[in-house]
Amino acid sequence: MLIEHSPQQFMTVNFESPFQQVLQQQRPLLRSFNKAKKWQLWLSDRPMLKRSWVNIAGLDKQKVVHLANLNNENLISTIEKALRSQTCSYVVACINHLNEQDKQRIQQAVLASDTCLLLVQDDQPIQYH
Repeated sequence: MLIEHSPQQFMTVNFESPFQQVLQQQRPLLRSFNKAKKWQLWLSDRPMLKRSWVNIAGLDKQKVVHLANLNNENLISTIEKALRSQTCSYVVACINHLNEQDKQRIQQAVLASDTCLLLVQDDQPIQYH
């Protein structure tokens, strides 16, 4: 995370990845899920989760699983499987393009689960529960 100061006392915060932004902005929520004895699953199409961020957020690094380099179809399927298995406290997935069919698949999986899903776009996080 890079913080820049300007002469007008205006501060800009730039995150290295959308996952760093989620860890920063959703820290209380993620810490509350951290108490459960379930996995914390992070999914993306590229490596974007650093262990140092997990440590700073105060999450149990032994529960955090990051699957990277998933293509869009594998990402959707993995989200569905994780939600339906109910072995995760939450799932955070970085996905930028969802068609209507993918949205319906994910919504059905969320409804059949008690797992929190955070879908993250590169510009802003979206939360479903």
